[in-house]
Amino acid sequence: RQRARAAARQPFVHAHMADAPFLSPHPRALAPSDIVLGAIWIAPGGGEQGDGARGDPGQDNATATVSAAIAHGVREFDTAPWYGAGASEERLGGAIAALSEEQRQPLQVGTKAGRLYTEADGREATGPFGGDLHALRTRVCTNDYSAAGARRSLAASLARLGVPRVHTLRIHDPNDNSNNRRGDPHFADEVAEALGEGGMADSPRCGPRVLTAEEWRPGEGGMVDGLRAMRDEGAISQVGLGMNCNRMPHQGVPEEIERLVKGAPQGTFDSALLAGGWNLLSQDGLATLQLCARCGVAVHVAGVFASGLLLGGDMRHRVCGMAQVTALLETPQACSSAEAP
Repeated sequence: RQRARAAARQPFVHAHMADAPFLSPHPRALAPSDIVLGAIWIAPGGGEQGDGARGDPGQDNATATVSAAIAHGVREFDTAPWYGAGASEERLGGAIAALSEEQRQPLQVGTKAGRLYTEADGREATGPFGGDLHALRTRVCTNDYSAAGARRSLAASLARLGVPRVHTLRIHDPNDNSNNRRGDPHFADEVAEALGEGGMADSPRCGPRVLTAEEWRPGEGGMVDGLRAMRDEGAISQVGLGMNCNRMPHQGVPEEIERLVKGAPQGTFDSALLAGGWNLLSQDGLATLQLCARCGVAVHVAGVFASGLLLGGDMRHRVCGMAQVTALLETPQACSSAEAP
């Protein structure tokens, strides 16, 4: 069978394309520098307007966790406004601020756009929450997948992180979030909003209904247009997707990812962070991985341990700390690859 490697721009795990419905098993060793550390667990949950009601592990824990990861070779970190209603960005920013300039220099931070947070009184939620979980969980989330929303989201994220720029900005879970899902009475198609209702075309590379940059007809200021412009301006280095990729309840639908990859012009997405669709329990994301491979979109595979189920239990509500990070990175098996199932 013909096989081609996916173009890679610092991927966590490479996707491989095959003509048949399989991914070619090309095992490779993973170094810590290949790993993206998700900062969701170093912060408390944001409650109903965020990602649940986890307790607050504190800034000291966040700082120690990030420091341990860097000491073992991790260079890339992922966060989002949705994680802890902005608290994850704040905790990660505080940890980065505690580093030396030499330690900060090689780091790459990625965050996401699509959810905007304001305080209960309407102010932009960019100030420190000060450990006040009640105040944090009264923050109000508004979905916005427009070009203007992307810029507003980035500005708020930079303020919470305390950094001048981020490496990657990702479109985060359109049509798959607590404020908007298919079947809801007031459902709005956020994928269409992000695409700006641009035109469609056929492409011999990525399959039917995929646009080239020349064929792209921008719509009314969708997030895709906004992110492409921000990359061209140098405000960000990469445009990405951050989406769930399996068909379990509240875990995304791969077809929504494929709509974005096909609906945007080729070259829009540098990478896609896809959660939950490629592990020993779920391979729902196979077709999406193949599409990304054909279109040259690097893939970061998240949820490889199925929220901890493959490690012996449901760890979704466990707090990540320095000891766990150190133990993981010092285990040789954690940095070796496995063949695709």
